Amino acid sequence: MARKYFPFLETVDLTIKFKDFVANDAVSLQFYKGFIHSIVGENGAGKSTLMKMLYGVYHPTSGKIKVDNQVVEMTPTIAMEKGIGMVFQDFRLIPAFTALENIMMALPKSKLKLGRAEICKEIKEISEKYKIAIDPDMYVWEMDLGQRQRVEIIKVMMMGKPELLIFDEPTSVLTVHEAQAFLEMLVELKNNNIAVALITHKLNEVLAVSDTISVLRHGKVKCTIEKEEGFDKEKLVGLIMGVEEGEKNTVKSFDRLEIKEVHPMLECKDMRIKDEHGRSILKHASLTVNSGEIVGVAGISGRGQRELLESIFGLKDIAEGTIKIDSVDFTDKETIDRINSGMSFISEDPKRDNVVEGMEIRDHFVLAGVTPDSKGLDYDWKKLQQNLESEDYVKDLGVPQLNRQMSTLSGGNIQRAVLARAAIRRPKVLLASYPIRGLDIGTAQTVHRILIQLRNQGSAILLVSEDMDEIFEMSDSIVVLSNNSITEKFDPKKITPYEIGELMIGGAKDE
Repeated sequence: MARKYFPFLETVDLTIKFKDFVANDAVSLQFYKGFIHSIVGENGAGKSTLMKMLYGVYHPTSGKIKVDNQVVEMTPTIAMEKGIGMVFQDFRLIPAFTALENIMMALPKSKLKLGRAEICKEIKEISEKYKIAIDPDMYVWEMDLGQRQRVEIIKVMMMGKPELLIFDEPTSVLTVHEAQAFLEMLVELKNNNIAVALITHKLNEVLAVSDTISVLRHGKVKCTIEKEEGFDKEKLVGLIMGVEEGEKNTVKSFDRLEIKEVHPMLECKDMRIKDEHGRSILKHASLTVNSGEIVGVAGISGRGQRELLESIFGLKDIAEGTIKIDSVDFTDKETIDRINSGMSFISEDPKRDNVVEGMEIRDHFVLAGVTPDSKGLDYDWKKLQQNLESEDYVKDLGVPQLNRQMSTLSGGNIQRAVLARAAIRRPKVLLASYPIRGLDIGTAQTVHRILIQLRNQGSAILLVSEDMDEIFEMSDSIVVLSNNSITEKFDPKKITPYEIGELMIGGAKDE
């Protein structure tokens, strides 16, 4: 759509290289006040890199950034002065500080003069207005990912008068209701004549709020479509994945097989799990996952999902109860014992929990229980790398070169590597927490196919997600975290998402 005025921000042939790798190649885009411009593409397409150039974190190799039609050498300080704010995918928070302290660190001096009470009042007003509640006095290290994301959003909203707000995967850690409230917030920002740049893999959100959609592929702008032209979801998926009209996705698919002989593979009985303050977050919690079964765990963010999985994996001690794997009691055993028994864990934040600074991707596979062949007094690393590269899971998930340092990867590529190393062992028990969070459509579909394949091979899978569609699509049974406990199993064919939602919010009704 032709607009009769200058864009607030414009990129002209913006290119950035990291050594020989071209992350963005001659990207030209325009962002207008009062319009929501979504940037979509696969993991590694260059979306986050582009946004970081707009905010001044990265400096382009060539090309220009214009603000109000003036060329700007962007830095984060200049970006803030120009009214550009960014909510990053990887959080800019200090775990040892409270939400309030993190927010105050980002505020200009003029705002700090208002004092703690006024700042808390503004936090509360934003929280209530946009339905993204936080506790200002809660420490970040106590928070789950959803709570941390809310702090980030509120922090950016309070940093000054925004002209352009950049959101990098902002709803990936929000519940369905929170995500809907967030989308309503975007529309209100737009109505207040603020430009919005939105990166997300959730196409339903993109289609719901966007005025403009640009598709990035291999660092280049594949196309830009205006709302007036009409958005076509199927066409967008094809553009994102590089599938032309008439072509078919060649990724293998797996049907859900009927498992004839099943037995309890994971048994948790009468567990009491405490949080960091010694409070019982789960009480009398019991759960059984059979071989060849996916049990979906539904619940409002922060109701004990993280603590449940960490306790089962041995990262947290349980105050009471028992945990058995394939009928063997593992209650008092270490995490390494659970790994050796055939358990794998995909945590809710792989970048935080599963990355060892300085170690290569292949080293991380070894840490998770993939045993390399010996070669003298050392391991045969070359053979290990060859073996891993030939694995279907590594190829299907598009894991980067295995001799790269894990810490240098994007969040999406770290997620791919962690998923591949969990699946490659064909685990007896797989604990999967938000396995497709932050992944593009094609990779998310691949992950779901892999989970079904593992289930068909007899793995017992505990799937934690706040995406109700994912829970109902993937699960053989569903349980709900509610009233500090775990409900009985429900058949997804015999219960509705609305009924599950009622249990999440209100808890099970008294008999």
